[in-house]
Amino acid sequence: MNKTKWVLISILIVFSLLLAACDAPGTPEPTATTIPEPTAKSAATEDTQSPEETSVASEPTGPVEIMAPAEPGVCENQPMPQLPVRPVDENDWLKGASGDDVELTIIEYSDFECPGCSGTAPMLAQFLADHPTAQLTYRHFTLSFHEKAILTAEASEAAGAQGKFWEMHDLIFANRAEWQPLSEEEARAKMSAYAEELDLDLKQFDSALDDGIYLAAIEAETEESQELGLPGTPSLILNGYLYPTDQLGLSLQGLEAFLDILSLADKQYAAAPEITLDVEKNYVATVNTTQGAITFDLFTESAPTNINNFIFLANEGWYEDTDYFFVQDNFVALTGDPTNSGMGYPGYYCTGETQGIFDRSGLVGMLPNGQFFITKGPEAASLNSKFALIGQVTAGLDVLDKLASTQPGAAAGVELDQVKSVTIVEE
Repeated sequence: MNKTKWVLISILIVFSLLLAACDAPGTPEPTATTIPEPTAKSAATEDTQSPEETSVASEPTGPVEIMAPAEPGVCENQPMPQLPVRPVDENDWLKGASGDDVELTIIEYSDFECPGCSGTAPMLAQFLADHPTAQLTYRHFTLSFHEKAILTAEASEAAGAQGKFWEMHDLIFANRAEWQPLSEEEARAKMSAYAEELDLDLKQFDSALDDGIYLAAIEAETEESQELGLPGTPSLILNGYLYPTDQLGLSLQGLEAFLDILSLADKQYAAAPEITLDVEKNYVATVNTTQGAITFDLFTESAPTNINNFIFLANEGWYEDTDYFFVQDNFVALTGDPTNSGMGYPGYYCTGETQGIFDRSGLVGMLPNGQFFITKGPEAASLNSKFALIGQVTAGLDVLDKLASTQPGAAAGVELDQVKSVTIVEE
């Protein structure tokens, strides 16, 4: 897998976390187990370091500082990467929808000793209940530093041979705290106790474990997961796309957001738009929201590539019916993502031209993934030189103040405001 294609998405979600300042309270999520690497921190980690925020006491009253970029922005096509995962076959353990009813396939590469995997199991069971057309496949990814990973995998396979794979799967995960601290010999006896609890043929079960009947198949699936370049356990692959655990976390909410992201695949563009912007002309954008209209002038000198992209997406209707999914007083109002997750993008990214200064209300900034924000106060100065400045509001600041405050992960019940349309007038 080419992990670099997810790096920019990682950067964008970090931006959402920067905006939110802190996570919404709630039930702790399972923690995935990553594979240790004897290397320096990854490029994604290096790219996403968040500098300290800077508060500005008051808003300046002079003209907005507009600086031409030292270099033009660059738009790069980056389709969502699919993994060459082995199709589901008769040797797989399946749960949920079957046959022609399957619309969503989830392949989980997992390790019974992984604490995040045990926490994910009930979450996936609930997800299947919520999505009757989803099918879950379980495959082994036994990590070498988990001493009982092989033993528990063998126990699940031996139970599966007697028609009770999922029952043993649930029992092992639910009782991880019971068997994990035990010695190898004690844990082996505990697996037999579980088999007896499930009314399995104990002689057949013990023989399978003693003879290592399923060891080769388990090792083959682990090798398969390594060849795919999976980062750790659990790794979830939905319709061929690796779920970005580091960005979305292991949660029902994260899975639902990822489904929205996958729904964009057919809507994304095969290539970034050609540059058609005439920097000698003036462009005025009007964002029609559920609270009224916001009008702003576009600064073609400041960020021509990003403004060209904004105009393209506006004319294509990309922004229609998108939520203001992050709105914070004295900071910004962010919108322009059809998935309303912070991770949606049109199939390409536009980077560069990040010399913008966001030191007052009413300034419009552009993210690499096509989303845009309008500043709501001096705290937005923490975004200086991080994003492209594309314009300034000339009418509708009162509308901006009416937008409902919210952030990603906020509790349900808040009715979010929306962008109904964006129109561009060329003068």
